[in-house]
Amino acid sequence: MSTAPSPILIYGICETPSILWNAHCLNLQKDNINRQYICLNDEPLTLRIGSKGWIDLKPEQLLQFQSNNELNAYTKEILLSKVNAFSRPIKSALVSYFTWIENECVKFSEGNLSSKTDVLFAKADHLFYSAFLPLPHPKIVISDKNGVFQGVAHFDLGFCISGKIYLLTFSEGQFIRKTERAFREKLFEEGKDKFIYKDLSKPAKNNGFDVEFINQLINTIPSLEHFFRQEKMPHGIYYPEGLNINP
Repeated sequence: MSTAPSPILIYGICETPSILWNAHCLNLQKDNINRQYICLNDEPLTLRIGSKGWIDLKPEQLLQFQSNNELNAYTKEILLSKVNAFSRPIKSALVSYFTWIENECVKFSEGNLSSKTDVLFAKADHLFYSAFLPLPHPKIVISDKNGVFQGVAHFDLGFCISGKIYLLTFSEGQFIRKTERAFREKLFEEGKDKFIYKDLSKPAKNNGFDVEFINQLINTIPSLEHFFRQEKMPHGIYYPEGLNINP
């Protein structure tokens, strides 16, 4: 009897998730993450902005940046480009999250650094890459026991932290289609120890910092506040080919 491969989380704008699922089934990847989806196997996955795989930066591209601030801005632009143009709440959520991260990085860099922190990479613009990677438009593929594609469970924002998959929506009680509700129920029943779901209030409709939304987010995912509490932190988003680096 054939068995279904590990499920995947597709993130960003994707109109044909079945094609990605079929490609995943035909060519199971060794790495957990690429620029379109994440393999949700049994490994305790944690994804940070500086994690390898979700962005592919070439050496010639790196030369165009004059400072770490410019590279950080480019990183944010890549993530924002994965948001549908009509999904304003998701964009607002990302903008608020980035602002909060940058404020926290400044506080940490100006405070008492841990003895385990590499002082060469303890500036705020380096610490930015240690923050957890926000995943816009996360979609979990639902398949049958033989791996045949059935559909996807849609959400607005996601995070992968210590093997837990946090899935957030900003629906505020809006109507959910029957098929979508069924897919979510199946997902949470089969992965009740892996998936954590919460519906949050929509962020403010502006390009500023929505402190109420951030408080909601942190209350739902307290570990977001502790992104810099690790011995080995990523230093950027560029990983030269041939080097075995696993942040």
